[in-house]
Amino acid sequence: ITGQGADAPPEGVFTIEKESGWMKVTQPLDREHIDKYHLFSHAVSENGKPVEEPMEIIITVTDQNDNKPQFTQETFRGSVPEGALPGTSVMQVTATDADDAVETYNGVVAYSILSQEPREPHPHMFTINRATGTLSVIASGLDRERVREYTLTVQAADLDGEGLTTTALAVIKIADINDNAPEFDPKTYEAAVPENEAGREVARLVATDLDEPSTPAWRAVYSIVRGNEGSAFAIATDPASNEGILRTAKGLDYEAKKQFVLHVAVANEVPFAVKLPTATAVVTVNVEDVNEAPVFTPPVQVARVPEDVPPGQTLASCTAQDPDRAQGQRIKYLVGHDPAGWLAVHPENGLVTARDHLDRESPFANNSTYTAVLLAVDDGERPERG
Repeated sequence: ITGQGADAPPEGVFTIEKESGWMKVTQPLDREHIDKYHLFSHAVSENGKPVEEPMEIIITVTDQNDNKPQFTQETFRGSVPEGALPGTSVMQVTATDADDAVETYNGVVAYSILSQEPREPHPHMFTINRATGTLSVIASGLDRERVREYTLTVQAADLDGEGLTTTALAVIKIADINDNAPEFDPKTYEAAVPENEAGREVARLVATDLDEPSTPAWRAVYSIVRGNEGSAFAIATDPASNEGILRTAKGLDYEAKKQFVLHVAVANEVPFAVKLPTATAVVTVNVEDVNEAPVFTPPVQVARVPEDVPPGQTLASCTAQDPDRAQGQRIKYLVGHDPAGWLAVHPENGLVTARDHLDRESPFANNSTYTAVLLAVDDGERPERG
């Protein structure tokens, strides 16, 4: 005989008895290495001359189940959202087998799940398609806040599940969805803020959320839903702490309103995935009285007088009011700026009189107009002037 396996590589695999014509194999064959041999048999005379044309011999190696399946990875990783319904596909595991899967079942692989850790809330949360290796959810109850990751031991067996086996791990991460509403802790706050201070921090509200930190399902969004009369307050989220920072949007007026009761709601940057109640907190803000300067009404007064008025003559009457009406403070009037020294003011009633002769041609008069500044000072612990 001649050809592959005889006198061509791999040489000496086959031999033939010269007298009987029986062919024999000299070593084990490996179908996965060579599955078919092409040889020629030659009939020759005693002196070695051909007596017939060579006969082609084709030897097909029959497969034996001598290879177990091999997974393409030792560990497969996938994810599925929490709350996923039964039937939801997760991922696919794949194993190959070198044996024949066309003419025999030696290379036909079937998949199965051997174990699941942890075994909650049900020991069989997933199933696997025995033919394709696709893993999917089979039971409801996936909850990231309870179990964040499952580890499955999966098996691949040839002979369509009855032969040689191998195993791999499938790690399934449970992805977060916004299924937990933020909650205030505490739910009530009380703060005090001085009047007349815009942008003043009033309070920091704390909300907790069981969803995955630093995600849109966890980050808080605060809003004032009741009690914000005149849009006096604003609230924003501190990106570092996730707290709600309540500030005054404008200066408050103690005399107009001494207390605000604000109702603040909290949600997330993304909508809730399921129907959830919206948490609210109550913030009581007490406005603190601050000593405010008296205010002249009107702030500018014009008096027309002849320049020959005698000293002591009444020129005008000025009136100032103290915004701190509840404090019952007294107001004292005085001259603040009088460059020519022509004026005097009564400290109690605000009557303005001529202290000296007026002079229309004086350099202190501009276009016959003389300007002076009067002050009104209260008698508070820390006096304010206006």
